[in-house]
Amino acid sequence: MEKYRLIATSRFEKSFLKMDKQTKLRIDEQLRILEKDPYAGKQLHGDLKGKYSLRIGDYRVIYVINQREKAVYLLDIGHREAIY
Repeated sequence: MEKYRLIATSRFEKSFLKMDKQTKLRIDEQLRILEKDPYAGKQLHGDLKGKYSLRIGDYRVIYVINQREKAVYLLDIGHREAIY
């Protein structure tokens, strides 16, 4: 199975850099799942249709999949209460 590339947007990076080291390590570890299976997250509906959400504890990563490029674009990350 071909690996997908993870591409972080500036919005994602800005939010990610504000997190503590322990949280960053946990999130980074879970993001590796998307390289192998980008459909591991939950497909979103409504205004977020076409996007996916990966649950990592109390945090959610919002992303889109580009099949043609074999890439996962990491759009945003935040606490579950504020991300949607």
